[in-house]
Amino acid sequence: MEKYAERLVKGRVGSDAFLIMGIGGVLMVAGVAITILLTSFGLFLVLIGGFVCSQAVSRFKVEFEYLILNGDIDVAKIFAKKSRKNIRSISAEEIQYMAPMSNDRARNDLEVKRQLKIYDYTEKSSDTSNYYIVFENHNGKESAYILDLEGKSLDLMKEALKNKFRN
Repeated sequence: MEKYAERLVKGRVGSDAFLIMGIGGVLMVAGVAITILLTSFGLFLVLIGGFVCSQAVSRFKVEFEYLILNGDIDVAKIFAKKSRKNIRSISAEEIQYMAPMSNDRARNDLEVKRQLKIYDYTEKSSDTSNYYIVFENHNGKESAYILDLEGKSLDLMKEALKNKFRN
């Protein structure tokens, strides 16, 4: 019998949204200046800049969705409840161990292991009581994932990773 859990958490705005917004703003300002000084071609730039800015605004509303199936975790990023992009799949077999952020060994491993790639799929709030670190070794590359788990999703991970879960 397959065990399934789903969790949706708020995410934080990425730097790409600010970059896209800046590009849109520059296009709009340049378009207005060209329209005033030279020709009506600038109106085309204003429209393009407005479109780029509207796309950037949708990137300011970010959520992460965790789909957990028998200990395997799929992470998706959702923009403005319209666009969904799968960004990571974590296999239960490749998980070395999982621990809460308060675990001393987990925090130490985050600091000590220089080659460790860290992916944070949380809102990064000051309350880290629901934050868990998943350490993975995939094809010889070590990675750590910070997830916001609670309730059914946490219970499922504890059950699926009995020998790999640390308190």
